[in-house]
Amino acid sequence: MPIVTVKSSAVEERQITGGKIIRSQTAGLDLGNGFALPFRVGIGNRPAYQPGEYDIDPKSFGLTQYGDLMLNRFVDLVPIGAKPAPAGK
Repeated sequence: MPIVTVKSSAVEERQITGGKIIRSQTAGLDLGNGFALPFRVGIGNRPAYQPGEYDIDPKSFGLTQYGDLMLNRFVDLVPIGAKPAPAGK
């Protein structure tokens, strides 16, 4: 099972056209082969993730218009051992 590792709670902020600020953190996705693929986790106005190991919350997945699996723009992480939030009814 893929594991997301956050090594630092440092937040990267960059300003885009119109003055909006994009906030993100760097994490690594280990697909089980011991090599982490670095990627950005957009956090918006949410607090930074603390260093540790995480799963990707199932709510973060969606489907394209053609039925292909995709990750949503903002990926939610769930600490390993914690249960994801229940789906809304």
